Amino acid sequence: MIKKKYSDHTVLDCPYAKEMREIISSEEYDKAGVAIAVDLEHMDAHYHNTFDEVYFVLEGNLKFQFYDPNTGKTWIENLEPNETVIVSKGIHHKILRASEHNRLFVVSIPPYHPDDENPSDKI
Repeated sequence: MIKKKYSDHTVLDCPYAKEMREIISSEEYDKAGVAIAVDLEHMDAHYHNTFDEVYFVLEGNLKFQFYDPNTGKTWIENLEPNETVIVSKGIHHKILRASEHNRLFVVSIPPYHPDDENPSDKI
């Protein structure tokens, strides 16, 4: 069992958010990484080859664009509080717009790895 208090979170440097709070790291739990992104502003289009991401909006709203290289399909999703989207590995994604204040709960399965952030030339 893992139990952590807010004061135990690690604050990570993140170019996309005012604050990225790592709740559970890969060293603590090798099956998933858990974080909260606070006040996302933008996100360059990218994709991951080795992990899926689950986004759950806690506050605010975000507009994402996605591209699936398997189907060639591009689409947009608007996410409001209490809405979820699963971004499977290989799916290109970026933020088009974010409300001034927002919080996004992020789960990476398996855990996020910074070397697997590949720039997209599709969106």
